Amino acid sequence: MENSVTEPRVPAAAPAKVFNTQADFLREFPLTGPDTLGGKMLRRYWHPVCLSKDLQDIPYPVRMLCEDLVAFRGLDGKVGLIGDRCAHRCASLQYGQIRAEGLECSYHGWTYDRKGACVRMPLEPLNTPLLAKVKQKWYPVEEWAGIVWTYMGPGGDSPPPLPKVDILARTDGELVVERGDFRNYNYQNFLENFADMGHVYVLHMLAPGETPEDVAPHCDTSVDIEWRHITHKSFDTSFGMKSVLVHNTSDPDKKFVNTWSIAPPAHWRFGGISAGLPPDFTDDRRESGGMLRIIDDGHFEMFRHTLVRPGNFRSTFFPRDSDKSRGLAEGTAGPREKKDYDYRKYPAWEGRPPLEDLVIQESQGVIPPREHELLATSDTGVVMLRRLWRRSMEAVAQGREPFQIKVDENGVFKVDTFKGFAKASEMKLGPENMPSSEDGRGLIRDANGKAVFA
Repeated sequence: MENSVTEPRVPAAAPAKVFNTQADFLREFPLTGPDTLGGKMLRRYWHPVCLSKDLQDIPYPVRMLCEDLVAFRGLDGKVGLIGDRCAHRCASLQYGQIRAEGLECSYHGWTYDRKGACVRMPLEPLNTPLLAKVKQKWYPVEEWAGIVWTYMGPGGDSPPPLPKVDILARTDGELVVERGDFRNYNYQNFLENFADMGHVYVLHMLAPGETPEDVAPHCDTSVDIEWRHITHKSFDTSFGMKSVLVHNTSDPDKKFVNTWSIAPPAHWRFGGISAGLPPDFTDDRRESGGMLRIIDDGHFEMFRHTLVRPGNFRSTFFPRDSDKSRGLAEGTAGPREKKDYDYRKYPAWEGRPPLEDLVIQESQGVIPPREHELLATSDTGVVMLRRLWRRSMEAVAQGREPFQIKVDENGVFKVDTFKGFAKASEMKLGPENMPSSEDGRGLIRDANGKAVFA
């Protein structure tokens, strides 16, 4: 019998290092273009394009992730999303004509279907071979919950299913969706602000809101708002991440809990009349939040959504035209009087939380020089958000998928938005969702359990 020789086992090669330093990552992760790692990661998710009602009988120009596109609703009612520039002479298709065959360029009539194929060249010979050679950029779209969504990643012919955010699938209240709040800075300025719950206790307390008289009897004024007395935790979750604050009250077994959640690529969620901002220490849980349309490295648009259930308190704690949302009212003025010697871009800005956020986020710079930051203990949510993005970017760089949101059998993912009072003996701090408002919880009730504002 011949002697057998065992070959030495060669260890598997470690994945190539994606970022040599944290500074390399910090410079890369806000970027959104198709040739950047941040942009490639973002393209593996579905993004909102516009509201369904925005697409009628004319083309709709839209910039998404540094790409200029045009959406249109065909005569058959179906939606297309293709590159903005006609392949012929670069005329913009936003000035095109919607025909039975697709979107026609108004310059020379070249017409494109929803998958970017050129199907008509009226000024060329009938059987021109050029027709088969022209291919316009296109992306798959899906309409759901009154919103047009697109997937801009690889495999457009068979994109992954659209993860459906729970609030848009709810039917137990009045759902309001608003858009049109444009910001001239990077989308991560906004997301990191949302992951940073500590800023609430400084920025949004510069001019504290006042409790409406009809809500005041239902607010617990014993809630301790001293930051150093608050339990502050952040958790990785099945939908992304969440940050949770637990306040003490005069009752050792009664805590006030406030949860803010983020789901990739740019969903944010909270609950409460005013997102749980002081002095909103009630059980009234209005489900609110939104998502971002990421335009490019220095611009994004907000889509806000709010579910007002029967029995919710219907107005806000802050000056606002609408009784349903927390967005900016017309203009960007704060509630204070402008001083004659105030020459800042945003004078008298304190006192309206969305405006306070805008001013400070914009002041950081279009893309802040994050490599020069000094993070501290209150930044645990920011650190978790960056780790989530870094893991996803590294996965894409290594040929894998980024973080995948877990959905139920209906393709819906549920986001934790718990806000209100809970018994310390029953409260569980962790990645699992606290009780939702779907079973009627989270309303201000009288001593007999009846909803006060029903």
